[in-house]
Amino acid sequence: MCSVTLGRICTFLLFACFLNDGRCERVFRFCGVRKHSNETQKLQLNVTLGCHGLSISNTADTLFIGGELTISCVNTSSISLPQVSGLETPFCVYWDGFLDLLRLEYNTTRNFTLCGPSTPQTTCCTDLSLNKNSGSKDVGILNGSVRGDIIEKNAQEFYIFRGESNQCDNEVCEDLLNTRNGQTAMKSGREDELERLLMQSKFTRDMQHFELPCGIQTTAFILGPDFKGNTVVRQEDSVPGINKPPSVYIPPTLLGNKPRARKAPKVVCSFYNNNSLFQDKNSVILNGDVVGVTVENEVIADLVEPVVFTFFHKKQPENMTRTCVFWDGLPHEGKMFWNESGCKTLKSDTQTACHCDHLTYFAVLLQISNKPVHNLEAQTNITYIGCGISALCCILTIGLFLCQRKSTSNKSSLIHMNLAVALLLLNVSFLLNMTLASLCNEGVCLLLALMLHYSLLCSFTWMAIEAYNVYRLLCKVLCTYTSQYMLKLCLVGFVLPAAFVCGFASRGAYGLYRITSSTGTETTM
Repeated sequence: MCSVTLGRICTFLLFACFLNDGRCERVFRFCGVRKHSNETQKLQLNVTLGCHGLSISNTADTLFIGGELTISCVNTSSISLPQVSGLETPFCVYWDGFLDLLRLEYNTTRNFTLCGPSTPQTTCCTDLSLNKNSGSKDVGILNGSVRGDIIEKNAQEFYIFRGESNQCDNEVCEDLLNTRNGQTAMKSGREDELERLLMQSKFTRDMQHFELPCGIQTTAFILGPDFKGNTVVRQEDSVPGINKPPSVYIPPTLLGNKPRARKAPKVVCSFYNNNSLFQDKNSVILNGDVVGVTVENEVIADLVEPVVFTFFHKKQPENMTRTCVFWDGLPHEGKMFWNESGCKTLKSDTQTACHCDHLTYFAVLLQISNKPVHNLEAQTNITYIGCGISALCCILTIGLFLCQRKSTSNKSSLIHMNLAVALLLLNVSFLLNMTLASLCNEGVCLLLALMLHYSLLCSFTWMAIEAYNVYRLLCKVLCTYTSQYMLKLCLVGFVLPAAFVCGFASRGAYGLYRITSSTGTETTM
């Protein structure tokens, strides 16, 4: 059984791990309230390289923050803290290992950057867990909490957190994406989280490249006052693909007549090679490539000179339409979808260029276009006549079987009659489909589609039963008796197709389909 102190540690470990696929949250946040004297207050730092952990302690006049947890930052300075009224002051300590960023928020009004931000890290000190804390009567830290979960309400002299070295890039992927039932999708509201992180990072060169293991690659640069345009290309993989990687051209007039801030804004170009992150079940994305562009602290729209996204691909079939689209939606309703407004599509055999007047995530949408049918009216009339004659012959065949009741006791004759019933149902369904589909009623359309598919499957099944029955008669002359033989055949011939149709209907496979003729007329099915 845990002691009192160990019990608090156990409780913290449960709180520290969010119920988010069993993972711990990536960014560490410790908050509390300092009990101190009315003397001049200061912050004493002792932050060094390593991954041993983080310690936070408090005395009457000093807040101590130290530990071995950074990749590149060493800070042993002393900082004066602002004077406050009263003897209790709230504060929060933030640690983001991905950016090697340590920050203090004091009295909710002052922010101190203690370390970083640096360039994005692949390996960092994270998953800080409570190792030890100690009580105090006069001064200390009240209401100590991690990510909003209270560890200890009473005043504590210090808290010590143990760190572990982990793959930061994997944790960023887990922070951005949801994986359920083998399907990966972007978390709602997290579409621009990676760009926000990179905006905070430090640039060590003009063009900063970073790649995550979940199929996301980014390139960032600073939009200086002498910016003359730039073309950014996704970096080649270690094993080059069949197609050239996509690229984006940023025009020199990106900011237009907007006044430049003192600090030159950063531009982040993101290349996603996994279109399932932007889920729209009705869409197919060319090569799975999605490209996004974000400008720091700017909303870019109505550009005079467009941003050009170029996607390379193999030659597409003639009936495949390519359309440039961007990721749009209604955030308050939780709906996201592909939208083509504001983009112009320029196509050649092996590449598609998207000229767009705003910035967000862009891709090329593939859609199958209906190829015009020549002589549609004549073919439709021939179909009516052929189906009508076939249905009439099926009715005559069934009538003959029913008139000769003695011969219908023969199993082969009964199978013939059931096949004729299935074919009659198929012809009637097809004739009704062409006649009633023009009403464009979704309920009628669904019913006709179910009937047509069911009757077609029944026809195929009874044809297979005919073949099986002939095999029994020719190859198994003796011992061909089977109890309830016709009942079993009817279950296979009529019930099995119904099960398939119900399965397809539950997946929404049926609906209206329009065929366009070469003269511009349409037939609805």
